[in-house]
Amino acid sequence: MYFLRNRVAHPDWQVKFMKAPCSLTRRQFLKTSTALGAAVMSARPARAVWPLQFQSYPKVGIERCRRYDYELVRATLAKLFDGIGDIPALVKGKTVTIKVNLTSYMAEGVYTLSSVETVHTHPVVVLAACSLFQEYGARRMIICESFPSNDETLQAFNNHKYDVALFQSQIQNLEWENTRNLGSGSRYSTLSVGEGAYLFNSFDLNYRYAETDVMVSIAKMKNHDIAGITLSMKNLFGITPNSLYADPGNERATKVRTLLHDGTTRPAADGEIQPVTSHDPGFRVPRIVTDICRARPIDLAIIDAIVTMTGGEGAWNGLQTGIAVPNLLIAGTNCVSTDAVTASVMGYDPHAADRTKPFYNCSNILRLAADRNLGTNDLDQIEVIGLSIEDARYFIQPGLDRG
Repeated sequence: MYFLRNRVAHPDWQVKFMKAPCSLTRRQFLKTSTALGAAVMSARPARAVWPLQFQSYPKVGIERCRRYDYELVRATLAKLFDGIGDIPALVKGKTVTIKVNLTSYMAEGVYTLSSVETVHTHPVVVLAACSLFQEYGARRMIICESFPSNDETLQAFNNHKYDVALFQSQIQNLEWENTRNLGSGSRYSTLSVGEGAYLFNSFDLNYRYAETDVMVSIAKMKNHDIAGITLSMKNLFGITPNSLYADPGNERATKVRTLLHDGTTRPAADGEIQPVTSHDPGFRVPRIVTDICRARPIDLAIIDAIVTMTGGEGAWNGLQTGIAVPNLLIAGTNCVSTDAVTASVMGYDPHAADRTKPFYNCSNILRLAADRNLGTNDLDQIEVIGLSIEDARYFIQPGLDRG
């Protein structure tokens, strides 16, 4: 903890560590089917949900990482990427959009630690990932977040402890976008959910989420007061623009997306299924997240679990929150499987019934996503590499059951 506090307190803390059914066994089957799965996935059409039955068992990697040291984080991510699939082939020559988790109306940390250690995706994890994507030959990268403020984009990132100058000194062809509205675009892009949508048939999003080849979600491992857990999938709730889903028609909107939470007001964008099925946020949010992840699928999920918090998603959750130090990085190319493994690491059952731990106030988002073929939440159908779930397990106290 002393190390972390002093890194954050120093204005140049980032720079200090910058140096630049058959006879096959299950293992044989995994080895053979991985090659088949890679061939199938390489042919996957953009933004399509690929039927789960045509994939090999998804891989999720778990590795120990004991501090936010750039070289250590980069080496750990490289090891994860080597294990879960051909990430160089995924990003080579591609435009890579990276959604980080900086959304909050209180850019504060929990107790003695900073926001990027407890609430937000740590910039070192993002910088290390970008460095690897650059090494793998990515054509360009765009770091995105929907900030609830009218600050200029680069200032908004700097305000959330992302040293833009440091990033740009290390990463070529790097762009930044505040996707709470049109941003640098001239129109919104409409992405369809497809058959079987829960609450929305489509979403209107900033063009950055449509005009890209690879979608990366880098999330913090946390609980969520409404959704139970907030991991790679819930991170995409933040790609919905405030201008359409918080304060309809206002390009300077900074309000919370209550339209999505309770459905009492219609968004400015078309797409919501009528009549509104429910106004219960615990019913709506997990289903909307599933719809979003079907409209804009995640190609690579990375979970920052080096240091985090318990009991909620931010300092605004009050005295129910605490500090946790799992010392882990987790990654996978299937968002449902990655989140299911992470939930298990947190001490939760990925098959937990609705309105039970940790989904006290909501439906189980992992089940909802699995039911729509986004991936599997069945740990027996996921190949975990690196640390085992048991060796990585770090029990996280969830938020309160609000009955």
